[in-house]
Amino acid sequence: MGDDAKVGEHARGGSVSGRAGRALRAGHARLAGHARLAGHVLACACVVACGGADRDAAPSAPIAPTAAVAAPPGAPVVADVPRAGAPQVEPEAPTPPLRVRFLGVGGFLVEVGDDAVLTAPLLTRPSMTKVMLGEISSDPSLVDGALAPAELTRIKAVLSGHAHYDHLLDVPSVMARAPSATLYTNASARHLMAALAPDRDARCANAPAPSSTLPRSRVVALDDPAASKVDYRSCPELRPAGAPLVGVWTRIPGANARVMAFGSEHPDQFGPVHFGPGDVDEDACTLPKRAADWKEGRTLAFLVDFLDPKTGAPRFRVFYQDAPTDAPVGHVPDAVLAERRVDLALLCVGAYQNVEDAPRPLLGSMAPRFALGGHWEDFFEAPSATPSAIPFTDVSQWEQRAVSLLAPGSEPKPWSQNGRRTASRVLVPMPGDALELSP
Repeated sequence: MGDDAKVGEHARGGSVSGRAGRALRAGHARLAGHARLAGHVLACACVVACGGADRDAAPSAPIAPTAAVAAPPGAPVVADVPRAGAPQVEPEAPTPPLRVRFLGVGGFLVEVGDDAVLTAPLLTRPSMTKVMLGEISSDPSLVDGALAPAELTRIKAVLSGHAHYDHLLDVPSVMARAPSATLYTNASARHLMAALAPDRDARCANAPAPSSTLPRSRVVALDDPAASKVDYRSCPELRPAGAPLVGVWTRIPGANARVMAFGSEHPDQFGPVHFGPGDVDEDACTLPKRAADWKEGRTLAFLVDFLDPKTGAPRFRVFYQDAPTDAPVGHVPDAVLAERRVDLALLCVGAYQNVEDAPRPLLGSMAPRFALGGHWEDFFEAPSATPSAIPFTDVSQWEQRAVSLLAPGSEPKPWSQNGRRTASRVLVPMPGDALELSP
């Protein structure tokens, strides 16, 4: 694992304008001919050089200091006085880079400054035997080992596009340790997370109390038909009755960031086998023990904009997909992309072989600066094991298809992987890898 690379800021130099230069030369002439007036001439020259030049120079370029002009012996010394009424402009703080740390499976920790968004992680990795035949539960110690306290404090949002266990199992443990985080997900996940609500339904009175609670206000179902915020323009056939066609941005509380969801789908996982289909239609009293009971619900994709704290304009735009889809389902409409280009696409490699030509159609329509492929590892293996690809999944083919759309070296501002600049615009990271993008 490498440390995040640091992107340096370069100060821009300036030069004295032609008007200021001419004024200084004129000052020299006057000093040579009129020694008694030298002090007054020098003061005027200083005013011209320090105040008048900004009318000709570019407003964003600082003026370079001029060489001092020596006054004749006996001339009065005049202090350099700022021009009366000149506005005091504070220099703008540089835009911080976008930092990404891959936690494994679908988990990406994405940060800009003090704002962090976490895509649904799977840190507890139950064996295939437990998933198919036994019971599963989150191991909070693995969450503690993967995310530092400072990182948990910065997390303002957790994203999960569907409710399968490999996306939600560890989310309650994360939410218990990330006090400022809001979970953005679908209605099935909200019903499952209701098992942790402090005001559980009365029918849950005899159910075991959760070890930690999660207030309902911290779980937002963006696809709730009664208050849908999902954009269905790329897949109007998936729009629930009564839901709007056009999505809306949701501001993330406590963060300079916003999120929008897009209607999507989940492909079959292995051949014709589709694991965990269906919806959870009522609040759960306890979290499911069987993996198959974490039913996916409606699948969503997301855009996240990290915003300038002063202007509100997007500094970075990140797309997150936690299930591959056939085009155009799950795509971002052209009208949204026209507002701002996607800087980074976080894509799901798992089950891509069941989607036609994935990921080329999505990358072709989006044309992001960079792309990362996640959810590529065999997550039935123990967390301590060296990652290997999901069985029967050709990860290299996925990468080659992506590279065919995002040519290496064609991005003028390359990113870094574990502190080293790389010309590749597509990466399939290993757990623990750290990436950094400049604005």
